[in-house]
Amino acid sequence: MNTYAGIDVGGTGIKYGVVDEMGQTVWEESVPTQADEGRDAVVERICGIVRRIQQRSPDILSVGLGVPGVVDPDTKHVQAPPNLPGWDDVDLLSHIRQITFKPVDLENDANAAALAEAHMGAGTEHPNFLYATLGTGIGGGVILGGRLYRGPHGDAGEIGHIIMDAWAREGARDPRPFRTAVLEDHVGNAGIVQMARQAGHDVHSVAEITDENVLREAGRVIGIGMCTAMAVLGVRVLIVGGGVSQAPYIIESIEQTIKHRAIPTIAAHAVVLPARFGAHAGLVGAAAVGRAVVAR
Repeated sequence: MNTYAGIDVGGTGIKYGVVDEMGQTVWEESVPTQADEGRDAVVERICGIVRRIQQRSPDILSVGLGVPGVVDPDTKHVQAPPNLPGWDDVDLLSHIRQITFKPVDLENDANAAALAEAHMGAGTEHPNFLYATLGTGIGGGVILGGRLYRGPHGDAGEIGHIIMDAWAREGARDPRPFRTAVLEDHVGNAGIVQMARQAGHDVHSVAEITDENVLREAGRVIGIGMCTAMAVLGVRVLIVGGGVSQAPYIIESIEQTIKHRAIPTIAAHAVVLPARFGAHAGLVGAAAVGRAVVAR
């Protein structure tokens, strides 16, 4: 069976391994990113991972990477990932191509996960859908006509930046104007934890929250944001992944909100599906990026 290498680069850890053509993980490992060591050190760490994958699985057909931040669709440079300091404009591909003859490509991590769902997961029967990943932040990927839509500059699908309150004071929680009252500020992991604390619960992560009212309210807020995104795109299918989506009531509440608050043409036909790959979405998504190169 054909196999593909995937490398999921995160701010705190790098997951890597090999995935088969059905989306099953053959093997997987991880190392700390150690982003505080600087850009060059992280790039070299990624190159070392590529070498390790090739030694362990020399028959892979390609190497794919999922990275945080925007990927320029023309240059493929990684631009301003929020949790990798110093990565303002990095040509990561050129470094990797120096150490492997396998086809290589990279993509924004949420876009990569959307590709995985489109080709091997919950979206195989849906040529048009919005993928939302709920975790520390909120990311998105857009599949239109069975193909990933990146936008002309690679920044389409950034649904975590939907502005939820037009009257919020700029700089109240984050000095950057574009971060004022955005969706992921309200219902990223930290936002949902804050909701639970305001309800009187001493918790530090969404996984610790058992209050149904808090979780349903988080789902309602997420659902409102999805109504906006789905109306702009004109899609009726939403696939939801990421760690926060594993909490009880979240997906149910999102779906109820969309059916109640979305424009009627979307609400009447809305389908909300859990992502297939769950905790493996980053790795499988990265492998799907490389798989897509081979399939061209």
